[in-house]
Amino acid sequence: MKFLKIAGIGIVGLLVFIGLVAFGARFADGPVAILPGGPFTSGEWVEETDVDWSFAADVQEIELQSSERSRTTWVLVLDGAAYVPVSLSFPPGKSWHHEALEDPAAVVRVDGKRYRRTLVKVDDPELEARLEEVVLGKYTPPPSDAGVWFFHLAPPG
Repeated sequence: MKFLKIAGIGIVGLLVFIGLVAFGARFADGPVAILPGGPFTSGEWVEETDVDWSFAADVQEIELQSSERSRTTWVLVLDGAAYVPVSLSFPPGKSWHHEALEDPAAVVRVDGKRYRRTLVKVDDPELEARLEEVVLGKYTPPPSDAGVWFFHLAPPG
């Protein structure tokens, strides 16, 4: 019985710790590991709007800020343009991709540099098919029947 009490206290303590870390991440300069973070406060601004994203073709993850929250996400480069894939099932509970339809303004941070971007949902089936090939060639996505959206990291404006 004493073991169960100690184990229960340990579990509650762990949950409180995780909650505090998740809450604290909201105030961080970007995401904290897998936890969403606060708005970016560091990084050199790149004012160029017509960016050739080929330099990011081998980059595995970028930091994306939208709706005043930041997250770590995959990046795809196709024909010099950058795209962000969004699994509709993982992680559960995310909503930033729906919010991006209402407010598409975003900031991307790659290698310590910040770029102002506009998130434009890809609705072209041919382009989606090409992007799915890029995803499968670069990553091992979790299996899902829920589907995926792609956002083009378009110039601001």
